[in-house]
Amino acid sequence: MWGPWATPAWGFWWIFPLIGFLICVGFFVVAVRAMSAGRGFMCMGGHQATAPDQVAELRREIHALREEIRQLKTSR
Repeated sequence: MWGPWATPAWGFWWIFPLIGFLICVGFFVVAVRAMSAGRGFMCMGGHQATAPDQVAELRREIHALREEIRQLKTSR
C-alpha cells in the first residue's frame, strides 16, 4: 500500500541509500586526496604556482605602468 518505504527496516530497500552514501563518500575522499596532492579534481585547474620568471616579468610590467602613470600625472 505505501511501497517499500513504509517499513524502512524490512526487506532489502535500505541498501540503496547506503550504496548512494558510500559513492558520495568515495567521491569526497578522491576529491580531497587529489586537491591535497595539488593535481585538482576532474575539471578543476591545477594549483601550481606560476613560474618565478613570469612573476618577475609581471612585476616589471607593473613598475613600467606605474612610471607611465606618474609621467602622465606630472605632465598635466
